[in-house]
Amino acid sequence: MARHLAAIHVLSGKIGLSDDDYRALLLQLTGQRSAKACSEAQQRQVREHLQRLAEKLGVATPRPVRPAASPMERKVWALWNALGRKGVIQNPSAQALRAWVKRQTGMDDLKFCNWAQLSQLIEALKQWEWRQP
Repeated sequence: MARHLAAIHVLSGKIGLSDDDYRALLLQLTGQRSAKACSEAQQRQVREHLQRLAEKLGVATPRPVRPAASPMERKVWALWNALGRKGVIQNPSAQALRAWVKRQTGMDDLKFCNWAQLSQLIEALKQWEWRQP
């Protein structure tokens, strides 16, 4: 939730909203006069609204839209995180996963792997998990 609050305040500053205008916008969108009093869904709604306004005014660049991960990519992540929680992997970060994927497949990221490579990664992670006591 804190990331939405920070983004909301940055965007309202970029747009140049006065405090009264900001409060009126919040009241209109959410029924609240404070972003902190809003639910996470309401904060996301306000953030997206301000982002669209900032893009229209030319004070913010459009956020890149990354395609959703495939089920096989999510499976690799799930196995990787499970191994990290068990302490099998000392560094369960995204950078460490990318480095491991690079060593295993030659690809720089999971999103570049084909079905066969993702299957290979999943099976390798399963074997890694089964080898642990």
